[in-house]
Amino acid sequence: MEKLKLLFVTLLIGYANVTWAQTKVVGTVTDEQGMPVPGVNVIIKGTSTGVATDFDGNYQITAKTGNVIVFSYLGYRTKEVTYNGQANLNVKLEEDTSELDEVVVIGYGSVKRTDLTGAVESLGTQEITQQKKTDIGQAIQGRIAGVDVRALSNKPGAPLSIDIRGNTVIKNTNAGRDGISDSVDDDLSKPLYVVDGVFFDDINILNPSDIQQMDVLKDASATAIYGARGANGVVIITTKNGIEGKTVFTYEGTLGVRSATNRPDFYSGDEYVDFVDKVLRSTAWKGLFSSGTPTVADYNNLVIDTSSEIRPSNEEAANAVNRRYTDWAGDYLKAGIQTSHNVGMSGGSNGLTYNGSIGYLSDEGVMGIEGYERYNLSASLTKKVTDQFTVGLKSYLALSEREEGSRELFRSTLRLPPTVNSYDPEGNVILLPDDQDARFINPYYDANGAWKTNTKSLDVIANVFLQYAPTQWVSFKTQFAPNIKNTRFGEYRGLYTKSSRNEASRIQSHYDASFKTSYTWDNIIDFNFDVAKGHNLKTTLISSVYYNQLEWSNIETRNFDTDAYLYYNTSAGLDVRQYSTNYRKETLSSFAARLNYSVLDKYLFTFTGRYDGSSKLAVNNKWAFFPSAAFAWKASDEAFLQNADWLSNLKLRFSYGESGNDSPVSAYSSLAFLGDGDYVFGDTHTNGVYVTGLPNYELTWERSKEFNIGLDLGVLQNRIRLGLEVYNKKTVDAILDKTLSGITGFGTAIGNYGSVRNKGIEITLNTVNVQTDNFKWSTSLNFAKNKNEILELDGDLELLPYGTHGVLKIGEAVDAIYAYEKVGIWQLDEALEAEAYGRFPGQYKYKDQNNDGLINSDDKVVLGSVSPDWIGGMTNTFTYKNLDLSVQVYTRQGSLGHSEFYSHFAPYNGDDAKFNKLDLDYWTPNNPDAKYPALEYGHPGEWYYEDFDFIKIGNIGLGYEFSQPVLDKLRMSSLRLSLDIQNPFTFTDYKGPDPETGLQNSYNASYLTKTVLFGLKLSY
Repeated sequence: MEKLKLLFVTLLIGYANVTWAQTKVVGTVTDEQGMPVPGVNVIIKGTSTGVATDFDGNYQITAKTGNVIVFSYLGYRTKEVTYNGQANLNVKLEEDTSELDEVVVIGYGSVKRTDLTGAVESLGTQEITQQKKTDIGQAIQGRIAGVDVRALSNKPGAPLSIDIRGNTVIKNTNAGRDGISDSVDDDLSKPLYVVDGVFFDDINILNPSDIQQMDVLKDASATAIYGARGANGVVIITTKNGIEGKTVFTYEGTLGVRSATNRPDFYSGDEYVDFVDKVLRSTAWKGLFSSGTPTVADYNNLVIDTSSEIRPSNEEAANAVNRRYTDWAGDYLKAGIQTSHNVGMSGGSNGLTYNGSIGYLSDEGVMGIEGYERYNLSASLTKKVTDQFTVGLKSYLALSEREEGSRELFRSTLRLPPTVNSYDPEGNVILLPDDQDARFINPYYDANGAWKTNTKSLDVIANVFLQYAPTQWVSFKTQFAPNIKNTRFGEYRGLYTKSSRNEASRIQSHYDASFKTSYTWDNIIDFNFDVAKGHNLKTTLISSVYYNQLEWSNIETRNFDTDAYLYYNTSAGLDVRQYSTNYRKETLSSFAARLNYSVLDKYLFTFTGRYDGSSKLAVNNKWAFFPSAAFAWKASDEAFLQNADWLSNLKLRFSYGESGNDSPVSAYSSLAFLGDGDYVFGDTHTNGVYVTGLPNYELTWERSKEFNIGLDLGVLQNRIRLGLEVYNKKTVDAILDKTLSGITGFGTAIGNYGSVRNKGIEITLNTVNVQTDNFKWSTSLNFAKNKNEILELDGDLELLPYGTHGVLKIGEAVDAIYAYEKVGIWQLDEALEAEAYGRFPGQYKYKDQNNDGLINSDDKVVLGSVSPDWIGGMTNTFTYKNLDLSVQVYTRQGSLGHSEFYSHFAPYNGDDAKFNKLDLDYWTPNNPDAKYPALEYGHPGEWYYEDFDFIKIGNIGLGYEFSQPVLDKLRMSSLRLSLDIQNPFTFTDYKGPDPETGLQNSYNASYLTKTVLFGLKLSY
């Protein structure tokens, strides 16, 4: 009995010891944004003891010191925490970017990434906001394979050009300048943007901090659900929603400084004086050819009088002698301040979720008054009324103002010679610093607002929806998504600007206003049920209506007696030059269906069809059907690969689809119009009308037909993930203007006359190179190569030159460059041969393609194309404990174009030495191996073609995330400090300010800028 008592007491004490060592642990699980995560599995490692977090992310579990608590949830990295006896244990989970089960938005619905059959790439809020970019275009530049993002201007708030898988459009919007435009609106090959179900044009006004996810639909099987709008790819943007749980407040702010970088190398004072001598010497030496071939000695022994260019009348000669120079470019550069603030609130309970945010951005330029301001307001509300009914509302408002300032300030500060003065001896501003050329007013006035170019926009989008799900396998959703855009453009060129030239009659004021109203109304029915064991069917039926109406007006008046009115009082101008009002309306009706069939969750089939009708097309050709089909095989789920421990994922995808495009035509292109005309009958003048164009009753859709083969591969527990896409997209019935015979009385007629093909390859590689308890190094790499070629033009037409340097030619790219082939520079010992072609030593030597002894239009060939041969990007991320470092690089290679900057600033462009010039390696008899021709006379005709290849370090970012103990003391959910250096380095052979904007005119240009940005992000 005593032994039994002793045994009982021993067991009781042991039980008590175990019980006393166990403690109730409570805490909250949040994500990186500080939002609570419901449904997280919380398990004591090595046991079956576990709980799940509630709607507020809270949990309670019993543990003892030394236990390892495991936190796991789909889409997040599993986290293990050793329990050290604390009563409260809060945990933050990180998104697992390698998680294959993330949800992807595919248009009118979403699927798990594992179930994708098309080519779709996604970026989440973390990737979009990681680099603190001011707009979405900058945020995705170099991040997605096959998406070419190019800056059109370096002024604050400037939009970017975004193309997906090349150019499908043959028609040029600006043929006079080879299709190159400063406006994104003129880019007919831009993708379709869908923001919260709204068809959208200007994503530049969106705040990246408001974006939850961006999904890029690239192949036709993915875009076919948008039918007539999807030929150029689709970008679906989803703004943030609320998450049911406790209310979370967030704040994110940045403060930075912008400065000019990659400044072009112009002649300094002494260099400019020598340049003037060389220009006049080159001109005089060339004149010696009239009496024979001059020598190197003749060049060196010429006596040059520079007073014709460096004149004594305005102290220019004295400045040169005394080496008193003006740094025009440097004097008008400044540091621009960039700041942003974003405040958000999110939460919900009892089936009600809400999210709201307010954002502000101020971005100053580095010259004059240029700058950009943007206000954003976002709100969403969703209520689950019953188990069957859910209603919701999303709204987004953006108010932006962009001041471009003077369109001449940049290039006038580069053009003005360093030998002329900005101020007179009394300190007064000299109106005309260089009295040789009255066109150039002192840039002091432009820098201080004499020339204003201002755009103000108000954008409002909304999405109201009602969803009814009577059973688990069927649901109905109707959503109405309106969009209102009000834009005012004002430009004022005051008395002291280049165009006015101190003459009041030349002062001009422009006021343009536009009001756009559009909406999309979608009705969607979804079915989701198992047909049999292992067989699942999902079907989506869609009915959609799109309406777009635009009203606008233009006013231009001149001759003002004061600069006080700007563009707000155009009636004060005594000279009315233009006034007009305009109206345009277009509609689109659509019916679509998508069927997803899954067999054993390994064999996936997708079939899509959309029937679209557009008001823009001819009466009997408005409607068209766009089908697609895709198949995916999850090979890694097959039994014969189950034992391959190294293989994490292997999926093969095959697809074919057709999509349409009507963007190359305006709302009434199929119709004929009447224009005003003046007629004289004898001595009588009268007004009349005439037919301005021919109707086309057969005008119909451009149609793109695309094959895509895809591979998704993951090895070593997905530490290495490879995505491969190979595609071939052929666009038929391409819309372009047909040239008509002059006897018809019309110049062109629009129709479906051409065909173009884009084919290429895209590679995405994500690797975790090193991963330990405290350190991680990961790399994301993307590469894309696209070949664009015209397959067919009008009838038997093989070649159609346009503009100054452009051509449409069978077998060549849509944006091909057409000119003479340069094979070198004529040298002194080739003087006689050069003379036979009417050329001189020091001038460019062009290839006589047909050997007829002449250089004329028959010798022009395609030199290359504006579109790059390939693009790529790479991001390396290093994490050590709470510290992280990222370096992002992107590149465009193989782009050739006509440099407008070189045509204005190359030292050989034949405008004497009136302007300062780029410091380039130019030909002289003493420098025969130069890259560029002789000064002044060395450049007969047009030849400013340059490679725009570059490698840019897009961002270097350093961040520190405060640890949980610190957050607990501060009663915060998260706190992060960051330092980003945007665009710190550019590697290129191009001598202009930015190879990315090399196609654009120096008129209205600015400098490439580097931004050093400090950031703070916190949540409660």
